[in-house]
This record gives sequence, C-alpha cells and structure tokens, in this order.
Amino acid sequence: MNWDNLLEEATHHLQEYIRIQTVNPPGNEIEGARYFKRIFDAERIPCQVFEPSSGRGSLLATLKGNGKKKPILLLNHIDVVPAEKEHWKVDPFAGMIQDGYLYGRGALDDKSMGIVEMMALLILKREKAPLKREVLFFAGADEETGGGWGVDWAIEKVPSLAEAEYALNEGGAITLNEDGTADRYGISNGQKVLFQLEVRAKGTSGHASQPLPDNPNVKLVEALERVTKWETPYNILPMVKEYFLKIAPKQPPADRKFFEDIEKGLSDPAFSKRLTSNPVYNAIVRDTISLTILQGGSKINVIPSESTASLDCRLIPGSSKEDFLKEVKKRLGDEVEVEVVSESHSLPPSPLDTDLFQAIQRFAARNDPGCPVIPVLLSGATDSRFLREKGIITYDFCPFRLTESELKTEHGNDERIALENLRFGMKILLEIIKDVAT
Repeated sequence: MNWDNLLEEATHHLQEYIRIQTVNPPGNEIEGARYFKRIFDAERIPCQVFEPSSGRGSLLATLKGNGKKKPILLLNHIDVVPAEKEHWKVDPFAGMIQDGYLYGRGALDDKSMGIVEMMALLILKREKAPLKREVLFFAGADEETGGGWGVDWAIEKVPSLAEAEYALNEGGAITLNEDGTADRYGISNGQKVLFQLEVRAKGTSGHASQPLPDNPNVKLVEALERVTKWETPYNILPMVKEYFLKIAPKQPPADRKFFEDIEKGLSDPAFSKRLTSNPVYNAIVRDTISLTILQGGSKINVIPSESTASLDCRLIPGSSKEDFLKEVKKRLGDEVEVEVVSESHSLPPSPLDTDLFQAIQRFAARNDPGCPVIPVLLSGATDSRFLREKGIITYDFCPFRLTESELKTEHGNDERIALENLRFGMKILLEIIKDVAT
C-alpha cells in the first residue's frame, strides 16, 4: 500500500468533511451522511442513509464477510459542538492545514475518526481482504446532544447494528509523553452514569429595596453550597483499581504504593487530597456533582419569585440512584425542590478478555513495546452506552497518538489533529480489524 497516497486521500476527505457544517444544534448531519454515501457509492460498498427527523441524518455502510463470525461495528458521529470563531487562529470550518496539523471543529471530535474508519473500509475492499466478519460503519447524528436522532434511534430501528459482537467508538486514545513516546493506550470499556437534576426554589417577588426573608435566590444559593461541598464517598470499580495499578510504575516513588492499591491508598488523608485534586482521577473514584446552570431574576431591582439551578451528576456504575438522590434532597433541605431531568442506565463495563482487546494489546506490544494498555472508566458519556445496553462489547478508543495539549482542544479553540495521526489511525485500524476479522 502506498501510505503517502492514502494519507493524501484521507486528508482531502477530512478537509471536505470539516467544511460541511454540522454544528448541533441544529445538526444538519444529513449533509455529512450524504458525503459519506457519495464516497461509498463510488467504491461500490453498500450503504444506506437514514433521516428519522428532517436534517438529522446517519449512514450505515456494510463490508460483507463470510459470516463465520459476528460483525464488528466502527462507530463515529457526524455532529460537532459550536465554535467561537473569534477565538480561533483559523476559520474552524475551513479545514486549513498549518505546520503539519489540520485545524477545524471536529478535527478530533469526531470527524477524524469517521474518516479513518471510512478509509479502513475502502482499503479492505480494495485489497479484497478475506473477512470472516462483516465490517459495519455507522456515522451517527446527534451524539453531542444525547443521541436521540442517531445511535439511540438506529439501534432499535436498524436490526443489523444490534447483531454486532464488537464495536469501536470514540473515547480513549494513545496518550503521549512530552518527548513524543507513548505513555499508555487508554481503552474505555465503561462509562459513568448520567444523572442530571434541576433544583428549584420559590419565594415572594418584590422590590429589591426591601429585602424579603424568602428570597428564592438566597434559598437556592445556600442549598447549593451544602450539596456542592459534599465529598461523596469513594466507590472503586475493579477496572479503576487496575487502571491505577498499571500507571503506578510511572508515579513519584512516594506515591507508588498508594497507586498500586488505590483503595488502601485513599485511606491516607494526605494522598487522598493529592489524588482528588486531579479532576480526572477524582471523577473515576466517586460520584460527582457539577453546578452548571444558575437562573434567577431578570432585573437588578426586582426580587424574583423563582430561581433554578442545574446539577450535572455522574455516578459510578452500580451506584444507587435512589440513595444518591435521597442524600442530595437531605442536603438541599426542605426549602427547595429537586427533579430528575435526564438519566442513563447503569451498565457493567464490557469485558476485557476478548479477541478485540487482545488485538489492541498485540498492536501495542509491536508498536510501543512495554507501553501499558489500560482500561479507562469514562467520566463523560458517549453513544457506546446504547450499544452496551444491547450486549455489544464496546471499546472507546480513538486510534490516534495525542499529547495532553492536543486532547484539550476537543470542544475547545484551535481543535486540530496531526496529519501523521491520520496515517497512524488507518494503520492501527487495519491491523486490528484484520486480526479479529480475517
């Protein structure tokens, strides 16, 4: 294979794909789905576009196998989050290349993954690879606002999706050290449970020159302080324990023993404080609460009659929602009301003793000898939750080598991907797919 030509092809497709504006809301994913369809049609790979609501389009392409094994699904999403153009150094929808990087909204989340997954299908078709599994490609709508018009809809309406044994989706990645060497392969096989609450306080409206004892803003602020100061108890999953164990060798000598047995380590107050000061570590060892929206009042000299707040809570899988909500209500007190506005199911992590996980381990051993492959509990939510509900073994793993600074551009300004990552992403996907499907 001529990797230079394939990289040029993938780069061109990603530039064109970024130029299709699929900011959600409103989405307009149908144009991204049609873009993929033109490419798959030209390669004679069967595909179908779905549009369950006007403009909300997804696409499924299928590369046939001999059926000896169940399909593997390559999942990605078409929609992107908004971009604050005035804070970018380039137009976020121009697909510009500078200094070896392709810039644009979706360059990491998640259009690059869509392109390298598409390229994997094209290459397998061109090579006439003897597949024992069908390779499914699904570019979904609406991931950034819950998946209702994308995977959540499709997993119920498109039977072939639910037949997959394995799926690869966005999430983890290969994290690099500052010197460019691989620090770890992070493979997410589970994610926290979404549990979003709305808190409401009511009182008497009046002129602000005459303070009132039942000002709803005051009630709400006092109640929220009690909840947001709550240090939820630790709840360590086996996969999280393994995560800390595998990164222990790279920790400072004084902390190494605590990482090796994280449950025991967290019983040490000084270490516990140090560890939980890291937002990533804190999020995977306990249930979390983030105050995200405050609304109360519309004029400076008017006391409102009602104020509200939104709490984005993420629970460790297996945590009791009922007990959590009971504790939240207790801390909020009787002066405010609380309502559950959105939640996901608590699902066990996907198993790691599988052909697909071992294929990733084998690639890591060949490509980055000695680099650990680590299970990761995602603190956020991806479309993988809909697949795991159907029993599909799903790993969140972006096939890219990324520094911490590059990872921070997801949903941020100057989002970008190194062009060499497109080459690497195609290579790793091809090797993994051939390992489990040929």
